[in-house]
Amino acid sequence: MKFEVDSQTLKDLEIFDTVKDGTSVFSLFNFTQCHGGRRVLYNFMSNPLTDLDRLTERTDTIAFFQKHYPDGLKVDKNSLDFAEYYIRHNDFPPRIPSWFTAIERIISDKISTNTEYYFVRKGVESIVDLIKSIHKFFRIITQISTTNKLPKLLEKDNKELSKILSKSEYADILELKTISAHDTSTLDYLFRKTYKNDISFFLELIYQYDAFLSITKAAVKHNFSYAEIVPDSENQFEVKGLYHPFVTNAIANDVRFEQPSNLLFISGPNMAGKSTFLKAMGLSVYLAHVGFPVPAKQMKLSVLSGLCTAINISDNLNSGYSHFYAEVMRIKNVAYKLKTNKNMLVIFDELFRGTNVKDAYDGTLAVVSAFTNIKSSFFVISSHIVEVTKELQENKSIEFAHFEILEESGHPKYTYKLKEGISEVRLGMYIINKENLIEIINDINKEN
Repeated sequence: MKFEVDSQTLKDLEIFDTVKDGTSVFSLFNFTQCHGGRRVLYNFMSNPLTDLDRLTERTDTIAFFQKHYPDGLKVDKNSLDFAEYYIRHNDFPPRIPSWFTAIERIISDKISTNTEYYFVRKGVESIVDLIKSIHKFFRIITQISTTNKLPKLLEKDNKELSKILSKSEYADILELKTISAHDTSTLDYLFRKTYKNDISFFLELIYQYDAFLSITKAAVKHNFSYAEIVPDSENQFEVKGLYHPFVTNAIANDVRFEQPSNLLFISGPNMAGKSTFLKAMGLSVYLAHVGFPVPAKQMKLSVLSGLCTAINISDNLNSGYSHFYAEVMRIKNVAYKLKTNKNMLVIFDELFRGTNVKDAYDGTLAVVSAFTNIKSSFFVISSHIVEVTKELQENKSIEFAHFEILEESGHPKYTYKLKEGISEVRLGMYIINKENLIEIINDINKEN
């Protein structure tokens, strides 16, 4: 089953869209050395998984590289790109060329403007270098396997490499010091005809491992950890030391759902840290489902079928939608998704901010109460309408939390720490007074 995620969620979490300084989640992980590796990395991040075996396989492989092979493959980007370009062109000779044909080809190239021989020679050299790099990697991984159990993915790849590299032709290639004209013509036919599938396998392996090693570099740089993914039947959700990687010196927080609760209601004023926390939570779940390390100290999560957020909903002028109507349509859209994806994480930041307080109160109460009946999914909803919590407190499916705000010399001090319970802090008038808003308006009247 495909993991349910839509463009609004990808935008909210800034998976591929860049923020103000040009950073996206993808860019945090992109330390790839070649175009093929970047393509594989992008494909991984674009396709979250719901298959526990595939998730575990990928996570185990990335963690293995980080622990046992952090330096990774040393690849020449230009050589790899040329090798792929060369393999895609199938104008090889109809049969293995003779010595005479090889010499004839060289002479023809030298006396004409045709660059065919140069293309072939450079292509062959690139593939020979590729094979030698693969062989070196194979030997290193084989050596590591004598003392450490290989992840399933690496074990499978190593078996295929062993099978391919056992062919006598590859033994001869590994012994090559220089490549003669005859070698060039012979290997050209071998690489682009006889063993083209082998070479394609080598290339894709290099790209895949380039992507894996790129992820390990991100894990080390940003202090990410690997989530423990368990079957969906366990209905688990616990994160310790969660933070957002875009925030410098971010404050880490813990969050967990304990039965019978399936909804976390976060109250409190603006600027306390709610939106950043919600983004971090959604991001950690998304990354866990692509098999990547997550921005947390520890995470245990049952496999989910999807993720939906409503953090940065905007008016849709083309459709004639107001902000409030856009919010309503987003909730409706998520409700339809929940009909076919019954174990999702749904995140809403400041429900119904686009309408009056009474409608926002009534709407929040109705939507939150309805969501608590969907026991197989998790919901996280923030609101500054604290009054609604009085109606919700008797609901055993809801846990309440808020971001701590202390008072220091008459001013609020934001700790960005998530605490249990309901916030009673009101900062609206404090901010209005701090900015001298009323005085500025009154001064206008005096001047007129």
